[in-house]
Amino acid sequence: MAACAAGAEVTHLDSVRQVVTWARGNMEQSGLDGIRWIVEDALKFVTREARRGNVYDGIMLDPPAYGHGPDGERWKLDECLNDLLKACARILSPMDSFLVLNLYSNGYSAMLADTLTSCAFGSSGRRVSGELLLKDKYGRALPLSVFTRLVR
Repeated sequence: MAACAAGAEVTHLDSVRQVVTWARGNMEQSGLDGIRWIVEDALKFVTREARRGNVYDGIMLDPPAYGHGPDGERWKLDECLNDLLKACARILSPMDSFLVLNLYSNGYSAMLADTLTSCAFGSSGRRVSGELLLKDKYGRALPLSVFTRLVR
């Protein structure tokens, strides 16, 4: 929604219809419109977009650790993330583009996220990786996830 509010043309993809319904409601309550909503398996969608020659200026990925697509496709982060990143590399514009990857799964490090991104997208561009965290009222850091951002 932040991208839409900033004027970007946005496609929101999720394999869970309830998530899309919830997100669409958030869009409407925010007074925004124009987001393209798709309920589909991410890898299938990205593969088809690559075949069609469609290119995107930005991709934000927030994959679950485990799940199922609308047609029962099995998603397991450990098994599918590398294929998804390689497919995304085929549709991300080679210049003036970005990728953001969030991994909320235990056991993933920022270094691993950075390495997977580097392997899929090559060495072009700048990558920044790290941890997302919250600090509690006592100043302790509570880890939430790891991220990698690629900017070309």
